[in-house]
Amino acid sequence: MTRFSNSHLPTVLKTVIFSTVILTGQTFLQFNNSAATAASFYQHVLLLSVDGLHDADINDPLLQPYLPNINNLQANGVTYTNAFTSTPSDSFPGELNYLTGASPKTTGVYYDNSYSRSLLSKIGSPAGTGVLFDESIDKNPNLISGGGDFGKGSIDPSKLPVNSTGKPIYPHNYLNVNTIFEVAHDAGLHTAFIDKHPAYDLANGPSGKGIDDFYAPEINAKVALENGKLVDRSTAQNPSNLTFKTTTKSTSLTEAYDDLKVNALLNQIAGKDSQGITTPGTPAIFGMNFQALSVAQKDATSNGGIAADGTPSPGLINALEHTDASIGNIVNALKQQNLFDSTLVVLTAKHGQSPRQGTATLISENTFTDVLEKAGITVNHATQDDIGLFWLADQSQADTATTLLKNLKNPAINEILSGSTLQQAGFGNPLSDDRTPDFIIKLNPGYVISDSTKRAEHGGFSDDDTHVGLIAASGILASGFKGTIQTQAVKTTQIAVTALDALGLNPDLLQGAVKEGTKKLPGLGISDTHTVPEPNISLGLLSFMGLMLTASLWKQCKQIS
Repeated sequence: MTRFSNSHLPTVLKTVIFSTVILTGQTFLQFNNSAATAASFYQHVLLLSVDGLHDADINDPLLQPYLPNINNLQANGVTYTNAFTSTPSDSFPGELNYLTGASPKTTGVYYDNSYSRSLLSKIGSPAGTGVLFDESIDKNPNLISGGGDFGKGSIDPSKLPVNSTGKPIYPHNYLNVNTIFEVAHDAGLHTAFIDKHPAYDLANGPSGKGIDDFYAPEINAKVALENGKLVDRSTAQNPSNLTFKTTTKSTSLTEAYDDLKVNALLNQIAGKDSQGITTPGTPAIFGMNFQALSVAQKDATSNGGIAADGTPSPGLINALEHTDASIGNIVNALKQQNLFDSTLVVLTAKHGQSPRQGTATLISENTFTDVLEKAGITVNHATQDDIGLFWLADQSQADTATTLLKNLKNPAINEILSGSTLQQAGFGNPLSDDRTPDFIIKLNPGYVISDSTKRAEHGGFSDDDTHVGLIAASGILASGFKGTIQTQAVKTTQIAVTALDALGLNPDLLQGAVKEGTKKLPGLGISDTHTVPEPNISLGLLSFMGLMLTASLWKQCKQIS
């Protein structure tokens, strides 16, 4: 018998073996990766919040010329025309809506200025203290850095409330449930966030470790523009030649402040950290907040807001154009990095602003508290904007206080929530929950409680306060979804569930969303991608048969040789 060496196997037989190996490998990879492909529809979720952005602003014909980039997002996404933020509509609960999937009753955070009946102002003091998480807890609120690292390190622990053991309560400690950042971080994904105070350490969640790259330049720092750059006294080259003032006293200063955050976000899109120093890669979940529009809306001069007849002021137009251009730069950066197709971009707002058109009627801050104090009802804490939240020293007086205020017949008062009506409105029971106000005054639209001059404010329950813009877009979104409008009512809490589903993470790990039964946003074509699909039996069988055939052919080859 003539024997052939391996190098002289018949060409047909070698081809069959090679082809079988390749097909088997492809089948195995398809089988093995079917779950992985389904488990992560997007690689990134970018959350953009424009404080004060109403759905009505996006749809206002007089504002359309100033929103070309937001309009482009709409063309590449789904617009939700009946989206609502939290009540109260303050920045803290508004943001936690889309970071936790839960309302203030569940998160335990009603406002950035609230009250806890169990915490102490300092060790040795009686239980019960105001909890103010803003620039007042910065090491140096006059500096853009907050006097530290632009993040948690800028918070002065001596300015924080403490628990019964004397432990300082940081903002993240105050939150009752976890955030989407914690879920992503625990899954080994890189996370980042940019906001307006170091106090937004809140977004880290109870672990304090949810955000890998947290950048929060202080918005209420004393600043000036020097050679087109926003500076404070510590960073100015010639501070004696400059006049420094609080950022939010000027729309142009606030635009420059927003630019700091946009530049940090562009760094992150490019795979760097917020300050452009290290290269951890583009975050899986990241986002930022814009402030210029909100400042322009509150501006009581003729340069701010929208007139009662609907005419936008020059200042508001400028703020909208600047913000819209920044959004365009962000989307372009995603495209330049080939990330727009793998990123779900969500544009929304923590809150609206009331009134959207015209000027608010201002009420003195002691209007209601004086009435109560004169009746022997001590108010431990009052938070007032276009809403009133009240915590009493003697909680048994809540019904008396409610009756007294109702009898005022004040035209500003729409409704007073206390007792059962408070709980029916979706809030906790103040007798068992240490943070729920004893009663809440809902104001009629157009009224604001303030001793300072302003055109508008937020925090309340009105449509202008809560009916916010919401767009979700991506380059990879199916053509059947692009440019569509969802008219059903949705809540911004649904963003949190959507973000996790988009990344293939399990929303059931989001404590607040589970507690409140929060669902993902409709109309985006995102399935419950965290669910691992059943193995494809036919693919598995085909892969096994291919391997057996390959082994058999190889055995025959060895016999021939």
